[in-house]
Amino acid sequence: MKYVLLAFVALLALAGCKERYTWRQKMTVTVETPSGEVSGSSVSEVSWQEKLFYFPDGFHWNHDETGEAVVVEVTPGRYLFALLKSKDTTEYLGSVAPASISGQQGRVVDPALFDEVRDKRDRAAGVIVVPDYQYPLMVTFADLTDPTSVALIDPADLAASFGAEVMLKSVTLEVTGEPATKGRVEALLNWIGQYPETRLIRNAAPTDFSPEAQLDQGMFISGH
Repeated sequence: MKYVLLAFVALLALAGCKERYTWRQKMTVTVETPSGEVSGSSVSEVSWQEKLFYFPDGFHWNHDETGEAVVVEVTPGRYLFALLKSKDTTEYLGSVAPASISGQQGRVVDPALFDEVRDKRDRAAGVIVVPDYQYPLMVTFADLTDPTSVALIDPADLAASFGAEVMLKSVTLEVTGEPATKGRVEALLNWIGQYPETRLIRNAAPTDFSPEAQLDQGMFISGH
C-alpha cells in the first residue's frame, strides 16, 4: 500500500510538470451607426494545459475559461452580444488569439503560439485584429426578458438586424492584466442561471437544428 501511495504522489508531481499557459485578453467589438461609432469590451481569462493521460486518438489538452460575452448597445435599447463560442469551435476563447496571429481557423492548439500570446510578444505585442473567419457567434434579442426571442446576427450584414447604415467595423483583442469581466451580461439578461448547458429555447423540438435552438447559457457566461 505504501508503494502504491508513493506512485500516486509521483504521478501527481508529474502532472504538475505539464506547463500551463494562462493569459487574459480583452475583446472589443466596434460598430458604425448613423449616430457614430459604438463599442463594447469584455476581458476573459483562458488557460491550456496538456493532459498527463489521454487516449491516443483523443484530445489531450485541458482548456479552462472565465469571462462573459461582449455587449454593445448598437442603438438605444438594442444590443449585440458577441458570444464565447464560434461556429467552428467550443474552445473559442482559448483559440481566438493564437488563431488570429497565425492566420489559422477554428480550434488552434499550439504551445509556441500560446507562449507568444501569454508573453504578449511579437505578433501578440499590441492590438490583435481578429479576422472575419475567426469572429465569435453574435446574437441579439427582440426582447431582453425573453430568451426565446434570440436571433443570430450576420456580422457582414448588421443592417438586417439593427437598421440602415449599421455595420461592423472591427473585432480586436489585446492581452491585458485587467481582471475578467463579470456582471454586465447578467445585468441585461436576468434569466441567465447557473447551469451553462441550459438551452435558450427550452421547448425547441428535437428535430429543430436551427442555430438559435443550439444556443445555451454557457455561450454568454463561463466560470462565474
